[in-house]
Amino acid sequence: MALAMFVLLAFVPGLLRAQWNPNTAVNIQISSLPMADMQAAPTTDGKTWVAYYHQNGGNYDMRAQLIDANGYKLLGPDGVLVSNQTSGSATFVFNVCVDEDNNLIIGFQYEAFSDMMAVVYKIAQDGTKLWGDDGIDLGLGLAPYPAALSNGEVVVAWIDGSTNTLSLQKITTGGTTAWATPISITVSSSSTSRGQVIANTAGKFTVVYQKLVTGPYTTLYAQMFDNSGTALYAPLQISDLTTAAYRYYSIAAEGDTTYFGYYASVGNRFNSYLQRINPAGTIPWGMNGSNFNTSTGTNDSYQMQTDINLASGSAYVWSLCTFSDPTQTVYGVYVQKFLKTSGARQFTNTGKVVYPINNLTIQQCGKLGLTSDNPIFMTYDVDEKIYVTRLDESGNFVWPGDNVIVSSTTASPGNPKMRYCLTPDGPNRFACTWTENRLISYLGYAQGISIGGLVGLTVETEGGVAPEITVDHGTLQLVATVFPAEADQEVNWSILPGSGSASISASGLVTAITNGDVFAVAAAVQDTTVTDTLAIEISGQTTGIRQNDPQAMKIRPVPNDGKFTLTIDSYGETSWELAVYNNSGVKIYSDNIATSGGISSIPVDLGIIPDGLYTVALTCGERQLVQKIVVSR
Repeated sequence: MALAMFVLLAFVPGLLRAQWNPNTAVNIQISSLPMADMQAAPTTDGKTWVAYYHQNGGNYDMRAQLIDANGYKLLGPDGVLVSNQTSGSATFVFNVCVDEDNNLIIGFQYEAFSDMMAVVYKIAQDGTKLWGDDGIDLGLGLAPYPAALSNGEVVVAWIDGSTNTLSLQKITTGGTTAWATPISITVSSSSTSRGQVIANTAGKFTVVYQKLVTGPYTTLYAQMFDNSGTALYAPLQISDLTTAAYRYYSIAAEGDTTYFGYYASVGNRFNSYLQRINPAGTIPWGMNGSNFNTSTGTNDSYQMQTDINLASGSAYVWSLCTFSDPTQTVYGVYVQKFLKTSGARQFTNTGKVVYPINNLTIQQCGKLGLTSDNPIFMTYDVDEKIYVTRLDESGNFVWPGDNVIVSSTTASPGNPKMRYCLTPDGPNRFACTWTENRLISYLGYAQGISIGGLVGLTVETEGGVAPEITVDHGTLQLVATVFPAEADQEVNWSILPGSGSASISASGLVTAITNGDVFAVAAAVQDTTVTDTLAIEISGQTTGIRQNDPQAMKIRPVPNDGKFTLTIDSYGETSWELAVYNNSGVKIYSDNIATSGGISSIPVDLGIIPDGLYTVALTCGERQLVQKIVVSR
């Protein structure tokens, strides 16, 4: 099909605002409340559930937020309070899933008389707590792991605090416990630890769990249960290698067949595996399963964090693995594809290199997603910028430039980004979520991305016009923008693949807006199989940051003695709030400054302050530029 590009003008009364922020140095806040841990899960109607612990004084409240495909927060600015029951002095792992009606299921724990109690809640999309204000108590224990069954019920596995073994309980569609006594899972007389549950057909489910060996060391077992809780086969050992009781691994199912991706200690190194568990209780690929990479030498690269995914009806299971050097100081990412029938590796015996092991230390984060049975996933680099990568069926990059950045802020190992999630929020889109400490405390952030590589689809108009640029089967890449839009100026784009370029008149986009500014909110990067849409932001503002560029602020010299010059590239007369924070997040300097457009230089003198690391934040409305500085005399 020939390349096509056109402007679509749709009448929308009043102000239309989609919440995804195209500025990858800003993103959107999931909540303004400090977060200690976060989990996300997709719905089937194009939304993303986010559950999180809010560090509220000495307690950790559980809250839930629902974000739609446009980035709207549907449960208020901070979500809904699920529980503020006493949590104890620390958080423990919690888990989520979504049932067939797209309700959120959250399993966590609270403290009662110095004991930890496992509890599970069901939250409707309007924020209603369907299992009551106190949820359903499971009993003493930790780390509840829920799974929504095919018949609408929910089964939960947790570590029973009285027996120190894994327990199971089923919650009926009416919100009551199905079994008078929870099922206790042991291997002979050995205790068991964390369990992961996956739904199969007809209300059946499979549990992959860890048999305790010594200390935190475990080996892996599995069992399938029918809907009444009857085990369909005895505990089945699926790996005799050393795993860790404090880790979750990666589980997926197709019908009654379950697949498990994990990594384990082999001597003094780590190796990655995929195991297949048949419904009859057999492991056709043998003990441990199929290797991701057959290298086993002490000086060979280590195979570590592993995530799997599969598409129903496909012949393959995909696996993504973070590799490291033997010292575990530099990292890279590999991909492997396994044949479901035999476990045969499709990308040779060593896997396929996506990002090589080097000083960029690129690592996977979040879960492995699939689009058209091909991988899409998040990574972060040595500076902890976050990217999304899409691969084709051969493991090759789909997007020009290899990946698309979704968070351009940086972080340090001592103050890292955490709690990454990647979830589909529609047939052609994904939502990225994570926590990050940008100034004072850890908050949750989110960014939307299409399978064509569009970040932050946003439309912001006044005057009733919602313009979009649509690209049909091609790649649209931003070349230049115009500030402000004038009748004789153009917004220039190039279309790849193909030759030549196309220009769209800026004045043609803003005929309904007086003195409007036009700028592209994202560059469309897409393949030849996807029709994608790039929204153009239009507003009546005449001030702001040129190109929303996080590099629009520069500080010289670096390091400095508390005296430095801010260089700001802005458009129009702009008022700024300048703030400087010490490494504990305490504001030690503030000022209001003004620029008249273009490049401005502002001298700053912090006075006599201790040597150390400081954060400079320059804020204009909802936009903010942040840079770290080192004061050294």
